[in-house]
Amino acid sequence: MASTKHWTERMFVERADLYRPTLEENVERAVPEVEGLVRILRGFDVPGDGLLLDLACGIGRHSVILAEWGYRVVGFDISPAFISRAEELAEERGVADRTEFIVGDMRAVGTVLERFRGRLDAVLNLFTSMGYYGEETDRMVLSQLLELSVPGGLLVMDIANRDWIVRNFQAKGFDFGEDGLVMLAERTMDMETSWMHNVWRYYRREGEDLKHLETFEVDHRVYSLHELKGLIEGSGWACQEFYGGFGMEPFRMESKRIIAVARRP
Repeated sequence: MASTKHWTERMFVERADLYRPTLEENVERAVPEVEGLVRILRGFDVPGDGLLLDLACGIGRHSVILAEWGYRVVGFDISPAFISRAEELAEERGVADRTEFIVGDMRAVGTVLERFRGRLDAVLNLFTSMGYYGEETDRMVLSQLLELSVPGGLLVMDIANRDWIVRNFQAKGFDFGEDGLVMLAERTMDMETSWMHNVWRYYRREGEDLKHLETFEVDHRVYSLHELKGLIEGSGWACQEFYGGFGMEPFRMESKRIIAVARRP
C-alpha cells in the first residue's frame, strides 16, 4: 500500500539518510552564497549581530557560516536528523553559542517559534525549499514569518526560476553520490499549474547491480518572478529587489535562480 504521508516527511524524516549526502556535497558551495547574503543583509541595514531565521535550514550549511560572520542564527527544519547534523557542524566550527536549531514543520512555524514573535531581523529561505505544499500554504507560511519579524525586517528567498526550468527542461536525470548511492529522476511539468512532478528513485551499487532503496514522488510548485512577487506581496511583505544570483546581479530572462528581497512594512 502506498504511503499517505507527504513526500517531505518520507524523504527528510524517514529516509533522511538518502537526501543528506546531497546537502553534505553542497557545504562548500554555501561559502560564496553566504558572502552574497551578507552583502544583501548589509545593503538593507540588517545589524551585523542581528537575529536571523534560516527556514528549512537542512544540515545548517548556511546557518553556521552566517554565525561565523557574527549573526545570531535560528535554524528550523522538519528533519531531526538534519538538525542533529547542524548542531554538530556548529560545534565543529565553534559557533554553537550563536546558533539554535529547532525541529518543526514550516506550516506551523509561527506557533513553534512563538517566542521569537517580532524579534527576527531577517528571515532566509534558501535552496528552493518553498513550494512543497502549494501556493496557498506558501502564502500562509510567509504571513507567519511576517509576524515573527521586526518592523522593517528583511525576507530573502532563493528559489529556482520557473521560466528557466521551462526553457531548459530535462525530463530525466541522474546523480551519483557517496557510498555507491545513485539517484535516477524523471520529471514532468504541468504548464497550467506550474507544478513540477518528479519521481526520484534511489539505488545503491552492489557490484554490477543496482539495489533499489526507495522511490519518492516529489511534487512542488515553482514560480516565475511575477508569480513570486504576487505571492510575497499577497502575504503582507513589501518587495524591494529581485536578483539573478547571490552576487546581486540583475535578474534577467536567462537567470537560473530568483533571489527575492522584501521587507516587513
